[in-house]
Amino acid sequence: MRNTLTTLLSLLCVITSLVMTETVLAKTYKWVDENGVTQYTATPPPKGDFKTIKAPSKPAVDPAKAQGEFDKRLEAFNKRKEETDTAAKEASELAAKNAEAKKNCEQAKKNLNLLQTKVRVRYTEKDGSTRYLTNDEREANLKRANDAIKSYCKK
Repeated sequence: MRNTLTTLLSLLCVITSLVMTETVLAKTYKWVDENGVTQYTATPPPKGDFKTIKAPSKPAVDPAKAQGEFDKRLEAFNKRKEETDTAAKEASELAAKNAEAKKNCEQAKKNLNLLQTKVRVRYTEKDGSTRYLTNDEREANLKRANDAIKSYCKK
């Protein structure tokens, strides 16, 4: 993709310089029409006085030097774009990680609150049946909730 873009831009520069060179090297005629408006054309007027405007003999900028400068600037641009894209991606990943941590923190706090305030905690099994947690299960869940808070609720 990057090489294709570079190739297309280089080709566009070459074509533009050829067209501009052709335009610059062509004769240009200056004349005033019957309405008093000054005209600049590539063909002489059908009748009347006109001046031929001479084009410069060679371009003001060396095409090879211009292409080299263009290539350097394009490379610098691509490098800055890559750095910007990388920074944006890293920022996005960090924001997603922080959002997930915040969600997990809130859930851990709810679990801890539930385990600390309820005398008996009801648990739903995978088959849909319900039962109450034993004291050992409750202590294990309290430990897991506290560990989750330490892990996810960093300030």
